Amino acid sequence: MIISRYISKEIIVNICWVSLVLFGLVLLSRFNIFLSQAEVGKISAENILFALILFSPGLLNLVLPISVFLAVGFVLTPIFKNHDTVLTSGSMTHARLIFGQKFVILSVFLVSMFLSAFISPYFTSKGEDLLDKDNSFASKILTPSGLVALQADTFNVYGNKSNDLYEDLIFIDSQSIDRFIYGNTAVIEETETGVSLILNDGFFFDNGRNAISKFNKANIPIENYASAEYVSTLQLFEDLSFENIKELLIRLALPIFCVISFIFSIIFSSYSSFFGRERTYFFLSIFNILYLLLTLSAFETKAMNLQGLYLDFFWMHGAVIVLALLLTTDKCRKGFGYEGL
Repeated sequence: MIISRYISKEIIVNICWVSLVLFGLVLLSRFNIFLSQAEVGKISAENILFALILFSPGLLNLVLPISVFLAVGFVLTPIFKNHDTVLTSGSMTHARLIFGQKFVILSVFLVSMFLSAFISPYFTSKGEDLLDKDNSFASKILTPSGLVALQADTFNVYGNKSNDLYEDLIFIDSQSIDRFIYGNTAVIEETETGVSLILNDGFFFDNGRNAISKFNKANIPIENYASAEYVSTLQLFEDLSFENIKELLIRLALPIFCVISFIFSIIFSSYSSFFGRERTYFFLSIFNILYLLLTLSAFETKAMNLQGLYLDFFWMHGAVIVLALLLTTDKCRKGFGYEGL
């Protein structure tokens, strides 16, 4: 039908625009967080842009579900407010309206699934790996400027940083300059014994032993960073252990939310002919935000068995489906004061 195609087009356009605006806001917020971390040395300034790129799919994955119910409400509340009689006389029931948006619903689900199950976990793990590596060593490197006081009971590290390459590194042991090591360049690499700083073209000086030693390459073990290893969604399906099932449910939670929230928003938007556009849109947004928070809260479940795990992840979806079905009944509409039913 023409009305279904019109609604589909408007919903898709509004999802795109709302996603763009919200994504810009959350990206700016994350940028400010990284700036504050850079000020206290928890992240290298030159890594901020790269970290933003790595965390962008995860931010978009969270923005999309919000954009879905905001866009549906924004499109349908004025239509039901101004043209409810026309829709009713044309036998545009909730079921027919939802069925008319089947391709939009499917597209939203597939896009959310692609982001939540495949793209976002990979890039988020890489971003966390970058931050953990930065916090473990790179943020401790200081650029000497004039006279610099040495810190006691720790290594004092000075040099220049450029992404993952370090130049002119100087390690000074404690508060004494009687022993230090210098490297022309250095990188952090994974070795058989763990994470190490590989120094190239440098020398070691020990005044206590009256010795100096030049080297082409030196391996210095450093404190390891504990980033969770990335496991693809396909690998999770191959080994359905309790922890893997939990991770699968986490990755499937937002796509499921998108579908149910889309359907609920269509049904609830029809009440704008009685409540008014503004109040309907307000309550629709508040309810969906609460629904989204309940969906996200399941990520921290303490369930110890599969029954408890499934209950924690699906009870809110079941409750919203039941509520959506109730809102389509004449008794429910009469309870809200609809006339002529």
